[in-house]
Amino acid sequence: MSKVVLALGSNLGDRLGALRSAVNHLKARGWIPLKSSPVFETPPFGYEEQPRFLNACITMECPLEDPLEMLREVKAVETQMGRVQRFKNGPREIDVDILFVDQMVFNSPDLHIPHPGIQERAFVLAPLNCIEPGWVHPSLNLSVSEMLDRVDKNGVIRITNL
Repeated sequence: MSKVVLALGSNLGDRLGALRSAVNHLKARGWIPLKSSPVFETPPFGYEEQPRFLNACITMECPLEDPLEMLREVKAVETQMGRVQRFKNGPREIDVDILFVDQMVFNSPDLHIPHPGIQERAFVLAPLNCIEPGWVHPSLNLSVSEMLDRVDKNGVIRITNL
C-alpha cells in the first residue's frame, strides 16, 4: 500500500459535509485513513469573487500503486459527489488533490507529484502542517513547516475537526 496525502476543499453547498463525504467515499474504495488535519476556512485562491473555502488534508493508505489509477479514483469520487467543472480556480462542490505519494516524483500530462504550487498555498500548507510537518519536498528540499513559514497566512482560520 502507498501512503498518499490528499488535500480536500469545498466552497459550495454543505462544505464540511462534502469534505467528510469525500473521505467516506475513498474509504468505501479501500483507502484507509491514517491522519486527518483540522478543517480550515480560507480565502479563495486565484479567482477571488467566490465564497470562502473549507480545506483539510488527510494521509491515507491507498490500495493502488499506480498514481494515474489513484487520480482516476479521486476524480471518480468528485464526479460521484456532483462536482461541476467550471473554470480554473473557480468554485467547487468538492476538490480532492493528490499532494504527494511517499517520496515519489511523478510527472505526466494529467498528474504531477508532488502537487505543483504546494509551496505557495497556505490553504494547503496550514492543514498539511498539522499532520505531516516534517515531510520534505523532494525538489525544493524544504519541509512543510518551512514552506508554511514562507507564505501569507492571512485569513486562514482553523474552525473544526474533519
